[in-house]
Amino acid sequence: MQSRALFWCKSGHGTFEVNGVEHSLKPHDLYVLPWNRRITYRPSADEPMYTAHVHIVPWYRAGATWVPNVPHERDEPEFDSPDRRDLVWPLPAEVVRLRTEADDPLGRLMDYAVRWFLQSKRDEREGRALGLLLKRELFRAVEARVEPPESRPEELRRLLVHIEKGFQLSPRIEDLAAIIGRSRSHVLKLFRRHLGISAKGHVVGRQLREARELLLSTTLAISEVGKAVGLPDPYHFSKLFRRHVGLSPRQFRAQHGPFSSPPRPSSHTPVPPKAN
Repeated sequence: MQSRALFWCKSGHGTFEVNGVEHSLKPHDLYVLPWNRRITYRPSADEPMYTAHVHIVPWYRAGATWVPNVPHERDEPEFDSPDRRDLVWPLPAEVVRLRTEADDPLGRLMDYAVRWFLQSKRDEREGRALGLLLKRELFRAVEARVEPPESRPEELRRLLVHIEKGFQLSPRIEDLAAIIGRSRSHVLKLFRRHLGISAKGHVVGRQLREARELLLSTTLAISEVGKAVGLPDPYHFSKLFRRHVGLSPRQFRAQHGPFSSPPRPSSHTPVPPKAN
């Protein structure tokens, strides 16, 4: 395939192989795929992967006949076309692995790009502008990659790992204190001093981040989303969500979710090139 591609796993699991090298795939994985690749997909039999795939052509000759597609096989007309080619990016030429979520700018932009491709008139100028936005947001995601600060106390790191694995259980401060064998006030000080937030605030923030992800990437009922993140009381879940996000869960999904009303098709009429 002749494109730089963004390959995003929204849910499920599997593997894929690029030019003979196998890569794992799990929720939130985003892979940047190289130009001139041969790819094979292998979804999990138990939990097949649900993915989004966006192709980018880094260079397309201005004035050439615009074909909003990329060649998948050597016998296709656009294969090795002089009108399109790869460019040197500030990314390795091989496969690059990132992570993104449906609520991240890059995730939102990829969802929009897929819907634009499927539902609009595919105007060339809109396509070029969208490609530029995708490239810039991708580079921002690469620059933002940071490892967890090693300066955090070992006790806090243990608690953060515990919360990440079990935030759906709504761990209490007392539960966290028992894990490290310290007092409740000690746990409160750890979070305030090193994260600038209360321990409960961190747990709730993680639950609501997952709730936003589920609202944007699934069709689960609002009550089921609350249960899935550890907030089973619909009234309490909706109240917390509105307080932190500014919208009710239903409003948030209606305004931002990929299952909301599709964007209007482009009304732009391409201007024919002037005769020389």
